[in-house]
Amino acid sequence: MKISHIIKWVPVLLLAGCALEPVPPATGNWVIEPVSLYDSGHDKGTEIISVQQSTLRAVLSNFKTGEVDVLDVSQPERLHRKARFNLKLSKGEELTSVAFHSTLDMFAAVIDAGNSPGRLEIRSATTGVLMDRVVVGFGPDAVVFSEGGGLAMIANEGEDFLFEPSSKQFFTPEGSISIVHLDKSGLIVSHKNLELANAINYEGFVISKGGRFMEREIDWNGDGIISKNMDFDGNGKIDKKRVLLGCFEGQDVFGTESKGEQKILIPIKTHSPALLEPEYIAISPDAKKAYVTLQEDDAVAVVDLISEQVISYYGLGATQHKTDARYDGWVKFEQSMTGLREPDGITTVANGRYFVTADEGDTDSDVATPADGQPTSGGRSVSVFDAATGTLLGDTGNQLDEIAFANKVYPERRSNRKGSEPEMLVSLNLDGTAYVAVGMERAGSVALISLTDPFHPKVVALGKIGGDENKSPEGIAHFVVDGEHYLLTANEMSGTVECFKIVRQGG
Repeated sequence: MKISHIIKWVPVLLLAGCALEPVPPATGNWVIEPVSLYDSGHDKGTEIISVQQSTLRAVLSNFKTGEVDVLDVSQPERLHRKARFNLKLSKGEELTSVAFHSTLDMFAAVIDAGNSPGRLEIRSATTGVLMDRVVVGFGPDAVVFSEGGGLAMIANEGEDFLFEPSSKQFFTPEGSISIVHLDKSGLIVSHKNLELANAINYEGFVISKGGRFMEREIDWNGDGIISKNMDFDGNGKIDKKRVLLGCFEGQDVFGTESKGEQKILIPIKTHSPALLEPEYIAISPDAKKAYVTLQEDDAVAVVDLISEQVISYYGLGATQHKTDARYDGWVKFEQSMTGLREPDGITTVANGRYFVTADEGDTDSDVATPADGQPTSGGRSVSVFDAATGTLLGDTGNQLDEIAFANKVYPERRSNRKGSEPEMLVSLNLDGTAYVAVGMERAGSVALISLTDPFHPKVVALGKIGGDENKSPEGIAHFVVDGEHYLLTANEMSGTVECFKIVRQGG
């Protein structure tokens, strides 16, 4: 049943007011020290990592192999694998996410089945044996447990597109959000799939002048292969020009021959359910609400977990700050940019009072550079919002790129497109103060951000992921051993997991 009649739009203020209450001063200076590196033995694919604090074990997914590694993290200086489980996926299926239950000896895994609905699997963390399973929505991309473990939620992105040559029409299944209730032994009791409301007319969903596009892999010619270049217009040449390929919901769809079927451009001209693609989920500590990023739409969907309904959308607006906007051999943070946040990761802090987003960006546009005045893709920031109203409190501006540059890991080649790309983040508490740690995909590093003053989040430390190859930290997790705080990053382009220790210096 469509639920658009219950949805309300809650606008986001771009400017914050005064603080709601006094905040304690930050204590000490923090550094992030690398302490060990786990090598999966595969050259890439290590994507999502999740820790069970009670047993100091972690589960790690590999999307290239369809395997799940269980790691012992009780000795952070010596991460080692306890088990490896091959989920034996069928052709065309992909393992997209895993999550460790908070107390039980089990983990959740979600499998994307392409043009068929995906599934959630509950498996033993000791033997890998399948305990239970349920079909969910199309393109499941993330799974998370509530703190108590009685609830699992899945973000079904539904991002795969099909092309019908006879009508020259592109199609895609709608994204959705799955709510799964578990009993005390971890077996599935009930499951509900929430559809997303039609948001075409909601104020705050941004359609920038010149257009924005989703870059999608689509088998346009139906040969079962995604070609890296394609003679779309049949003139015998592979050019860099855009060629009209067909339509999606009444809008023209283009492809660039030199990019082929790997990057066909789907226009974001409306915000119909087909273009609302849930990315990641943060469940409030009391498990009464959940916040789901709709990355390409620069928005968050709010789910009431008592009534099991989507109750509102928060449009996240744009951030404005100085940046290095040109790939020209010089790094100067002096050009003005306006960036749609388009967050990937999301977490809650302060007992669910705020939610925090990692503003990666995930669309393409006709804007030449971020300095051209039109909103571009990605805020290059971490942003803090009031969870009750969706009001923006503050963001990090350009601090992430600046600390990456100061530590000689800033990706200058990405200056005109999303910068360091904050990807996923996790919340933690240090000396009674809320912090978040965020992985920066293009900078190959992790940054620590103080939320002592949520209106002015401050980047306070950076840790570099080891090695000379591409790292691309995707998943991130936090755990504690003997009162010491540690971070794990799953580095999908190097097949590794880096372990960092957060160390306080000074007083």
